[in-house]
Parts: sequence; C-alpha cells; structure tokens
Amino acid sequence: MYIVLTGDLKSSKKMEHRNLSQEKLKEAISYVNSRFNDYLVTDFRITGGDSFQGMISQLDILVDLYFALYGQIGNPFYLGVGMGGISTTLSEFVQEIDGEAFHHSADALSTAKKKKRWIIMESGGDVEVTECILNLLFEIVWSWTDRQADIILYYRENGENPQAIKQAALKFETGPRNIYKALEAGNYSLVKYSEGVVDKQLKKIHHTIIDPE
Repeated sequence: MYIVLTGDLKSSKKMEHRNLSQEKLKEAISYVNSRFNDYLVTDFRITGGDSFQGMISQLDILVDLYFALYGQIGNPFYLGVGMGGISTTLSEFVQEIDGEAFHHSADALSTAKKKKRWIIMESGGDVEVTECILNLLFEIVWSWTDRQADIILYYRENGENPQAIKQAALKFETGPRNIYKALEAGNYSLVKYSEGVVDKQLKKIHHTIIDPE
C-alpha cells in the first residue's frame, strides 16, 4: 500500500503573474524534496504547468508537508491524497508509476476542486472525520494575512516557545506583544489543537490501511 499526493494550484489560469507562480512552485517542490527526503518514496515533481505529485511513506507527515508547501508556494492549492496499491514497479520518476493509489489520488483531487475543499482523502477506508478536521484546519490557515502567515510560520519553525517569540519580534521589527497578537488573530492555538487531534487520526489510518500489523 502506498500514499500518493497530487496537488493543483487554485485558479492558476486567472493569475496575473503566472510565470512567477510557476517558478515559486518549482522552488517549493525542490524545498519539500530536500526537507522530507527521508519520508519520500519518490520525489515530488511538477506533472503539469500548475500540478505536482509525489509519494510519501508516512501519513503523519501530511500536515507538516502541507505547511511547507503553503509557506513556499504562496498561492492556494488543492490536494488529493490517494492510498492503495500500484500496478507498476517503483521508479524515481513518479510519472512512470501507476495503480490504485494514483487513481484514488486523482479522483480525490478532482473531488476537492469540484467541492472546493482544500484536501480530499481516498483510501477505501473511513477517513471522513480526519478529512473534515484537515479542511477546517486549512480553512483557518488560508484566512491568514501575509503578515500573519510570515510570523506564524517563523514561530512554528523555531520552537514555538518564548525564545521563538523574541526571535520573531527581532526578525519582524516589532514587539513581542505584537507577535502574540498575530498568533491570537490567526487562531494558532486552535490550529495546534486540531493538528494534535488529526495527527492521532492519521497514525490510526496509516496503521489500519497502509501498514496493518
């Protein structure tokens, strides 16, 4: 059983600076491949002008990976997660692989775009609650202003502690109070609570569907 992620930029054809968005997507894919190298079955690759695809080995990195893409791409995107078998041999080029997991991922992405949801998961199992939490979580994330996103992502990547607050205040040339205000305005405590709950759910799905004991 494998996990395939297929993404597509939202409303990409309407972008004023589409070339810039595609360059940022290339940089994002390179960043994700480097950062999550230990968890990739195949590297993420751009499969179309505004689409990307890759295979991961652990489902519980999904939220961290999403945040990494969010911080790098800078443009809303849909994500389809498919779980299942493959009918070809593995290859370093994800475009050369096919099978149930890929079909599920493509169907999930199509559903996400049709229903305007940030993420859809297809596995043949019960993932509805997890999918619901993820969509509510990402709805909060995509409501952040650019300033909030910059501050929150920096705080998230630097320990999520008082020292990170001080560092963020220096980096963004403001006071610690304003960093706390940005975290509060971005509902980050609720984001972290949701993330903790969904992390447990993703681990259960992984052990039930991907790697049952």
